[in-house]
Amino acid sequence: MQDEVERLRVLIGALELALGHLFAASPGGEEARGRFAADLRDLLAATNERQPGSPAAETYEALLRRLGAAGPAETLGAVPTPERGAPPSGPGV
Repeated sequence: MQDEVERLRVLIGALELALGHLFAASPGGEEARGRFAADLRDLLAATNERQPGSPAAETYEALLRRLGAAGPAETLGAVPTPERGAPPSGPGV
């Protein structure tokens, strides 16, 4: 089980990195990033209606933070950590 979780963390980190590169390199990338963030906010709202505090909601919150779509003063909820199910991200992953 732990191996599967670790593999999932690596895959999610790679996906986040790839999305970031696509947004940065594509014409209209900032608009696409904004649309993606809006979609994530909609998913987060719908998920919080049905399953507040669920791992899915925490994942959407983490993605919004990593996209820079959540301001420093904005509180979306719990801050996911690798120990709580959020994958590590960054250049060292």
